[in-house]
Amino acid sequence: MSSKLVKANIFILMGNLIFKVGGYVYSLLMMALLPPYYNGILNVSISVLGIFQILSAGGIPPAIAKYLSEYISLGENALAKQIIYSSLKVMGLFGIFFSFLLVFIISPYLAFNYYKNPDYLIPLSLISIIIPFSLIAGAFRGAFQGLYKTEYIVTSRGAEQGFMIIFSTILVIVGLSVVGATLGSVFGYVASATISFYLFKKYILNIIPQPDEEVKFSFKDELKLMKKLIWFAIPVAINALNEMVLLTITLSIMASMISPILVAYYGIANTISRIPLMFPNSIATTILPASASAKVTKNTDLLDKYISESYRYIAMIIIPICVGIAILSKPIIMTLCFPKPEYLAGSTSLSILIIGMGFYSIFSISSSIVQGIKNPRIPMYLLILGSILIIILTYTLVPIYGMDGAAIGTTITYITITIPMVWISLKFKKTKIAITPYLKMIISSLVMGMFLLGVVSLTAIPLWGQTIIGYGIGVIIYFFALLFLKGFTHRDIQILKGFTSKISFLTPFFNKIYNLMTKYS
Repeated sequence: MSSKLVKANIFILMGNLIFKVGGYVYSLLMMALLPPYYNGILNVSISVLGIFQILSAGGIPPAIAKYLSEYISLGENALAKQIIYSSLKVMGLFGIFFSFLLVFIISPYLAFNYYKNPDYLIPLSLISIIIPFSLIAGAFRGAFQGLYKTEYIVTSRGAEQGFMIIFSTILVIVGLSVVGATLGSVFGYVASATISFYLFKKYILNIIPQPDEEVKFSFKDELKLMKKLIWFAIPVAINALNEMVLLTITLSIMASMISPILVAYYGIANTISRIPLMFPNSIATTILPASASAKVTKNTDLLDKYISESYRYIAMIIIPICVGIAILSKPIIMTLCFPKPEYLAGSTSLSILIIGMGFYSIFSISSSIVQGIKNPRIPMYLLILGSILIIILTYTLVPIYGMDGAAIGTTITYITITIPMVWISLKFKKTKIAITPYLKMIISSLVMGMFLLGVVSLTAIPLWGQTIIGYGIGVIIYFFALLFLKGFTHRDIQILKGFTSKISFLTPFFNKIYNLMTKYS
């Protein structure tokens, strides 16, 4: 892999991390500042926004990146510039159309007919302002990605998160409540679009090679380019939309059946349960091109190695995280939601959701492997199946079990789509996964879990203290249990050495750990 691709990959991972961490900070701040009733309304509004963002332009930024990179490689410099200008027109038109649709038709319908609560109207109407700015920023990010200037994507996302957090916090504090929180989100996207435009104009335009001669594009030529963009974007948008449905649709459906207060409790549980997704997303960014490369070069052994190690490493991280959060759901919620103990009502939902999210993390890895070996439709079919199933289960179970019903439906859905996805990814290359390493991880996690159950039974320790003691000692117990079961390999030791080689002041400590791991590997 070239240094350019490595650098781009690193910045993409940084951007994903900023986006996720910023999302956690925003959610926790709004939870602390808003009453649960209005926090529930905000959660529903944001979930509706996510769906409309993807409906309006979910697949166009990747299409821009693809064609911009291709045209520059082929020396079609006039087309390279035109694809950016045409995409901005497409995104602008889509932004205006969907913004108009949301503010004048969808928002009143949802507020008065579906949710039957007029308090939803203003927040839902305000998020319509976000869509055009979101699409413009997305178009520029597509250009940044196509030119491997992914550091500008990080800058754009950082501005979006930073301005959103700052302005939402200020506006809520001054008394604008959920309207202020929504307006703060608007400022975040405006800032993102503005900074993206500045970076594009100042730095990107000079990077794109000038055409040898001036080429004028007719309206018909532009329509052909727009058609090419949209045609490529459709399957990407379908996948993105189905993923968004899987992750957020329960909030929107729940709001039609239960109080916004309960939606807020579930929203915090849903946010915390996504912690495991941070890890597979990072691995998936690397495994897709790596598996594609191994497939093209017909390097069967290398492809099998990629598949086996991806599953092994994600399981080594995800299993103890899921076990820990499931057992420590109350202490974790209390620690993050202090001083609002009412959010403890979402602890059961969190314990259920985290199991499903563990399976969905594995689905993400499997999906990237299958896409990398030239079978992109299969993940799409399973995502569509999952979207239909989660909607049916949410409508069925929420009236019976409330927000816990939504968690049960979500977990059943994630398990249902993950099992065939894993089977398919292994079947394609007839890769055999050794069961023993996973049994060792499960046993080590259960040993840790027994310790955590003992911690939560100590009522004399406050909940926040249970979180610190539980995870602080629980991680150590998991490590040594896995160590004594010989769950680490020599390759694991080399990888860990690579990560810790620059932390010189801890070298003596790490060396003792490595010697111990070598002894039991």
